[in-house]
Amino acid sequence: MDAFVASRLPAATTSSTPQHAATAATHLRQSPLRQGGTASLTAGVLLALCSARGAGRPNHPRAARRRAEKVVRHMCHRNCHGGEHLSPERKRELEAICEKIATPGKGITATDEGPGTIGDRFEKVGVENTEEHRRIYRQMLYETPGINNYLSAAILDPETMYQKDDEGVPFPEALEKRGIIPGVKPHLKVYELPGTKDTVMQGLDSLAVRCREYKAAGAKFAKWRSPLQISRFGPTKMAIEANMNDLARYALICQDEGLVPIVEPDIVMKGDHDLETAVAVNVEVQATLYKAMLDHGVYMEGTILKTNLVNPGLSCDHDYSVEEIAVANMMVLRRVMPTAIRGVNFLSGGQSLEGAAARLNALNKVKKRLGRMPWNISFSWSWALQAPLLNICKGQGGKIPLKEMSELYLQELAIASAAAQGTYQEGFPPDVIREDEKKDAEAKKDEPKKEEKKEEPKKDAEAKKEEPKKEEEKKEEPKKDAEAKKEEPKKEDEKKEEPKKDAEAKKEEPKKEEEKKEEPKKDAEAKKEEPKKEDKKEEPKKDAEAKKEEPKKEEEKKEEPKKDAEAKKEEPKKEEKKEEPKKDEKKEEPKKDAETQKEGVPA
Repeated sequence: MDAFVASRLPAATTSSTPQHAATAATHLRQSPLRQGGTASLTAGVLLALCSARGAGRPNHPRAARRRAEKVVRHMCHRNCHGGEHLSPERKRELEAICEKIATPGKGITATDEGPGTIGDRFEKVGVENTEEHRRIYRQMLYETPGINNYLSAAILDPETMYQKDDEGVPFPEALEKRGIIPGVKPHLKVYELPGTKDTVMQGLDSLAVRCREYKAAGAKFAKWRSPLQISRFGPTKMAIEANMNDLARYALICQDEGLVPIVEPDIVMKGDHDLETAVAVNVEVQATLYKAMLDHGVYMEGTILKTNLVNPGLSCDHDYSVEEIAVANMMVLRRVMPTAIRGVNFLSGGQSLEGAAARLNALNKVKKRLGRMPWNISFSWSWALQAPLLNICKGQGGKIPLKEMSELYLQELAIASAAAQGTYQEGFPPDVIREDEKKDAEAKKDEPKKEEKKEEPKKDAEAKKEEPKKEEEKKEEPKKDAEAKKEEPKKEDEKKEEPKKDAEAKKEEPKKEEEKKEEPKKDAEAKKEEPKKEDKKEEPKKDAEAKKEEPKKEEEKKEEPKKDAEAKKEEPKKEEKKEEPKKDEKKEEPKKDAETQKEGVPA
């Protein structure tokens, strides 16, 4: 014991004193952790001393007791409590897988039947049990277009873990490409306990090695089934504890190897027990399971429960409604199910697709009505899905009609998904979502993005061409700045001259007003002259005269600048003689009238 304690002690310090040891020993004797015996007391005192060294208040009674109890509990009692042995990265990895498996509306397809079990099923429908037949059948279950809309995970048999599809892709990899998590069944065979009718599952001793191999092959989780049967004297307490402890140990090993453990306590439907008995036995079994898992230090947040539906025995003489069975199942879950577990996936237990779907649908409706239940409740079915598929093989001459089976399989999964959401209506099959249709819709959405990507290279090429121009513009900017600075004095001079221009403009305003007053007089004179225009007959003569006068007009246009200059000089004189032009105009009017009368006479 001293060697054990010495190997587990923290680094020693020099602050301990005999007084500290005496105080710690006194409190440890009063502690409920003391088991009696010199060795345990010595270990407790030494551990308490180590926890008391360097403390701020080493002699405080409560502080010393807390330190002693904490160290003894950690070192000698539950050293792997709640997954303390797992790294934070491993815990996050396990939780992420559990979260994806528990996706609402999706479930698990259980295809983990061994060669013998599936061989019996093939034989009943006339199909030869060969490895190739098993391979192409499983390939249909894993690669039917659209299954990823309904499945979050698939359980594989060890044989299937290493098989490949027609393109040479291993089945675990093919499932992952579709977003379906691959898992494996790692247990071996059922073994009957001597002297009883109870059974346990074999395979724990070599489980760690197999889990390591399965993880390397692509598995993300594992599933271990422990079957029990309700009878007149069973299942016995020994059988319950043995099977639940095996499940806890299996879960601990799986998590240590990086696989999410799906624990499956399966109370089979054989027997004549009623629903009340089924509730009592299921509560006892699941309570024992979770107690064992906690005692073993299983990380509960990184596990999934797969269990049977709480049902009366197949030979029970009393009929129960689907709603009564749903309430019984929710009763069991609310009494014992830890909220740390994300999802519960119910197995079909030999029920038909319609029966299993009706019960799962009712269970989810009760969950919505009652509330306060955080678990995702879905399916993990084998027989309910595969029995109708294998029936298609009857009368086919040993052939496996994969196309017809694939179509029916997708319809079955749509029903299972609706039941997992509480929306299934018997007699009204839900619409089937096919992966191809979903891809086409996504492809149409992506088309505008692809066109934008095509235009990006053009934009990049144009941008590269414009870069030299931009560099030249940057080089010319200093020159432009220098020119702008040179022009600034000119702009300032122009600003100084603007007041002078405004003053001159104000002087010219009276002249413009006088011109506006004279415009009405000119218009009146123009109206008087309109009746005196020549007749249309003389227009040719005028045209000829106009042509003759064109040279004169050109000369007049040349002389206009000179006249404008003279007119500007004479403007001040005109202001003094405003009325003179009017008198002259009046005197000249009679002369103009006489001249026009003479011109109006034909020659």
